[in-house]
Amino acid sequence: MKTDVKSAMADIIKNEEIEYIFGYTGGHIMHLWEAVNQAGLKLILNKQEGNAVYMADGFARITKKPSVILATAGPGSTNMTTGLATAYLDSIPLIAIGANVSTSSFGRNALQDSSGRGRAIEQRLVFKAVCKQAMLAPSPQAVPLMVQEAFRTAVSGRPGPVYIEIPVDFWKEKIDYQRIKPDRYKNSNLPDCPSKDSQKIYQRLFKAQKPLVIIGEGALEPDIQKALKKFLNNTGVPFGVSPMGKNAIDEYDYLYLGVARSIGKTQKIYEYMKQSDFILFLGDRMQEWETDWYNQSLIKKAVLAQVESDYQEIGRVFPVNLSVVGSIASFLIQAPEKSHPKADKLKKLVRTLRQKYPRIKRIPDKDGISPLNLNNIVEERASKDASIVCDTGYAKSMAILKYRTRLNQSFITADKNGPMGYSVPAALGVALATGKETICFVGDGGFQMTLNELGTAMNYNLKVIYIIENNGGCASIVNFHTKTYGHYCAADFKNPDYADLAKSYEMEGFRVETSQEFERAFLKAQKSQKSAIIDAKLNQKLMIWE
Repeated sequence: MKTDVKSAMADIIKNEEIEYIFGYTGGHIMHLWEAVNQAGLKLILNKQEGNAVYMADGFARITKKPSVILATAGPGSTNMTTGLATAYLDSIPLIAIGANVSTSSFGRNALQDSSGRGRAIEQRLVFKAVCKQAMLAPSPQAVPLMVQEAFRTAVSGRPGPVYIEIPVDFWKEKIDYQRIKPDRYKNSNLPDCPSKDSQKIYQRLFKAQKPLVIIGEGALEPDIQKALKKFLNNTGVPFGVSPMGKNAIDEYDYLYLGVARSIGKTQKIYEYMKQSDFILFLGDRMQEWETDWYNQSLIKKAVLAQVESDYQEIGRVFPVNLSVVGSIASFLIQAPEKSHPKADKLKKLVRTLRQKYPRIKRIPDKDGISPLNLNNIVEERASKDASIVCDTGYAKSMAILKYRTRLNQSFITADKNGPMGYSVPAALGVALATGKETICFVGDGGFQMTLNELGTAMNYNLKVIYIIENNGGCASIVNFHTKTYGHYCAADFKNPDYADLAKSYEMEGFRVETSQEFERAFLKAQKSQKSAIIDAKLNQKLMIWE
């Protein structure tokens, strides 16, 4: 049948069971906004295109489905680059759709010409650097297959973002279009791990004296939590996680040793790692801050085994002794259903480490609140199915290391790119996806980068509890700069009254300076129907890790 390009695109998007569209409108993209609106999709008008990508990213991390973002030509599209780079590094499937001027205007100094001709930037090449694939539609008739390819690419193999660009004169062009079921053009299934290679790893695991399992973001396949829990419970082997692996396990499990993160170390896992003679990395990609790879003496005694869905990650950081490529779930299915021969001794060793490094629940307040207290109070009071979203800097590192998630909770952070401000819109995406309690840890610097999205929370009646860790500056840089040069510069600033700001966005607003005040404010925020901002004053002179 004949239809126009914009309607064909809207039909493909709806056929993919996409419910929400994120982004910002503009002259070159408004035609697609109209089409998806006519198709019955729900529209989220963000306050800036980069923030729209962050919100879509948070939504995708919860739903495990690709999210769609629309942006107009020129600055509208290029505003998306940092968010797409973040999704690319963390393997989040997104479909970013940008626009361009009319093909007859290419290279003729048109407003927002992004064709790469004359003095115009070549917009597609900008996105090629930060996406799995970036495509410019060569003709109206090519658009449907290109959109289908985008969805296929975003979810196949190692997920990631894909960028599509449509010249404005294509939107209303009539084309031949026939609806195709997504399973006809998509193949998102990961290959199974070969049995022979898997059994070699299991044999070595059960022969080890002090084995360790580290679970990373590559293990976050759909419905994998039960398989992981069964494997860990059956074997009785101690385990830890990478920062993004927190969603896969219960951090209250007795054999859990903590998060592998070399800054502000979780001492239990690093002390055990030094003694370990076998480490099994399940979807763990061994980033610098996780394994402290510039100090390989940390794991020099261990035989290393890596199970990974992305073959390019095998041996990338450390040369490994054993490896297998494929679905982590398929690897776990092949596990022998038996306890490790040393399970009782391993449990005693974990008990010894827990006694040596007891959990600190509170630090006395002095000239402000300790960020450790913020995390522990929220952990104690958060609902059992809450989602925790954290920004970058100390707010992120403290939450990663000290906040223990339960199996039904979600922990969301932009890990490898670490953009400041990510959490404010991402938390809105999480709240939209779950409809449940969403809590955001963010520094005062990061909060000010994207606080305009509070308007999105107001417009769509989304509830997030924002906890601003307010120390009047970029604390991680203050600490690092001071240790390096004996002083710091360009890292402190004055803050507005965040409690009053909250009221202007129809939110609850609190200013707190002690842990007791914070706990009372947090309980009030939980009971309220509105979003809330809790402005928590920290000790500005505190070298946090010390």
